[in-house]
Amino acid sequence: MKTKKHYTMKELSALVDMTARNIRFYIQEGVVDKPHGQNKGAYYTEKHLQQLLTVKKYKEAGVSLERIGQIIHEEAMPKVDYKIKPGNIEVVSRIHLMDGLELTINPERSGLTQQEIRKLSKTILETIETLQKEKNHD
Repeated sequence: MKTKKHYTMKELSALVDMTARNIRFYIQEGVVDKPHGQNKGAYYTEKHLQQLLTVKKYKEAGVSLERIGQIIHEEAMPKVDYKIKPGNIEVVSRIHLMDGLELTINPERSGLTQQEIRKLSKTILETIETLQKEKNHD
């Protein structure tokens, strides 16, 4: 049995159980690739199908659309060997949390967005504050 390689919007919509409007939105947002061709001649491939199934899976898990887009496009990128070797240069962010405590993050390797890094820092600061209050009450 031969697998179909091209899909219309209607076929793609049925396959992923998603409205055409939602699919167009994901394309507009850059999460899913644009179709091949234009207007009534536009068609979609297995790659589009896989991207939409990935969107659906992560949306159901509560992942943000921004992060889903990153995941989809990171999968398309060749994997980089992140083993630290002598002479490697890497850019990291150092966040001063308090005297004697810093958070060091390599945004590229961590896969976190700037918004997620800010949220992580805020959560850590709130935890430190809670620990200090508990310490003062003992």
